[in-house]
Amino acid sequence: MPAPDSAGPARSFSRELSRKAIHLSFIVVPLELLHEWLPWPRTRIEWTLLLGSLALIAIALDIVRLHEPRARKFFHEFFGALIRRHEQGQLLGSTYLLIAALLAVDLFPRPMAAAAIGYTVLGDGLAALAGRRFGRTKFFDKSLEGALAGLGGCVVWAAWVASTGALPWSVALAGALVASLVEFLPIPLDDNLGMTLASGYAMKLLGVPL
Repeated sequence: MPAPDSAGPARSFSRELSRKAIHLSFIVVPLELLHEWLPWPRTRIEWTLLLGSLALIAIALDIVRLHEPRARKFFHEFFGALIRRHEQGQLLGSTYLLIAALLAVDLFPRPMAAAAIGYTVLGDGLAALAGRRFGRTKFFDKSLEGALAGLGGCVVWAAWVASTGALPWSVALAGALVASLVEFLPIPLDDNLGMTLASGYAMKLLGVPL
């Protein structure tokens, strides 16, 4: 949930909506992990190959953006409104999300990986949008309203995952709660990584067989 910026409220929300539309579209990854609608990727190796390749490309583009003046100028001119202030000197949130997804499919059983990625996509996305639009009650430089919206998104995703039979409801709900807590607390780690890894390990520690 970002803190207010110097732009007007309407413009600020419009920027956040554009950013999070891209973020929320990543929900196709955990959906595909759960339902396997496509013929490829299917196996863990295939998912690692796909997500690893995308993550390497994203990292390479970020390195060029950060260290090549002409590339930095190009990104500023065409994507400046979508890049947050802290991302001007580090990896983009989308790059962290790809890295988080790659780690999830390699570290956790597929249902847990799908659940953890979904919590990050929906929880962080909805928290940011609600916090920007409705945030009034501030905690840890974030908003209670945004945190509740993020929690709602995580719980809905937990219900979806549980309804497929991929995970028990108690395990899915525990992951949702941990992801929401990590998103809300001022942890010095990108939310995409923190939410995905913390919720995944929380579910794994509950003892579901690999």
